Amino acid sequence: MPIDLPKPRVGKAIALLLGLLALAMVGHFAGSTLDTTTELTPNHDEYINYYFVAAGAGGLVAAALAVRFSKDWSLWRRAVIVLGSLLIGALAVVQVLSPVADLVEGMIDFPAGKTRTFPALLVLSRAYHNHRGARIPEGWRVQTTPVWSDLEITKADYNFMLAHQRTGDRSRNPDEISSDGYFCGRVTLQQAGDAVRVLHAGYRALPPGTVIRCPPAVTQAWSAQGAPQKWPRRVVVAWPVGPY
Repeated sequence: MPIDLPKPRVGKAIALLLGLLALAMVGHFAGSTLDTTTELTPNHDEYINYYFVAAGAGGLVAAALAVRFSKDWSLWRRAVIVLGSLLIGALAVVQVLSPVADLVEGMIDFPAGKTRTFPALLVLSRAYHNHRGARIPEGWRVQTTPVWSDLEITKADYNFMLAHQRTGDRSRNPDEISSDGYFCGRVTLQQAGDAVRVLHAGYRALPPGTVIRCPPAVTQAWSAQGAPQKWPRRVVVAWPVGPY
């Protein structure tokens, strides 16, 4: 009986897919372990196209290897392995490149001799709870304003927000908390010129006790900036810790 899938080539194809998955997981884990900051400004949107180019190149290389390893396969099996390699190759590049790019951008934007470190308050716009799913780990996150960022917090800090929601703002959905200047995040920032980043963040939760109720003076100053469409070119990213 003829064998449709020669074992040596099957082994190489499987090794290719497993190798790409291992590269994605190990690379992302290593990079995210080293990256402990979240950059607020600048946002580096100008580099997004390079991510797509790199991901496409990685996918094409993986697909080309799959074509080589599957030349004796039946058409439909060959199509499956090539398409799978294309997608997983692109994913592997993105998973590795994302934390590495963050680290490189941080070294460029925050040179040691020109960077100052200081405590500050970030105004929070909302908080939400991600339930554990097939691809999403359980987590509790906050978003900042006027400069948007998405930061992870501890469950204890999220419960603090639930317990101290302002009167009349208690939602029936415990997975969504509105803040809009009511809660603040007490964080450590670094600044070098116009570049600002949050320390002890990145791919991990901010330290316990980060979330507090904003001092009234901070809430008033934040409200005075008006709606987003009225913000000037330069807005206040963070406020001093106090005393107020």
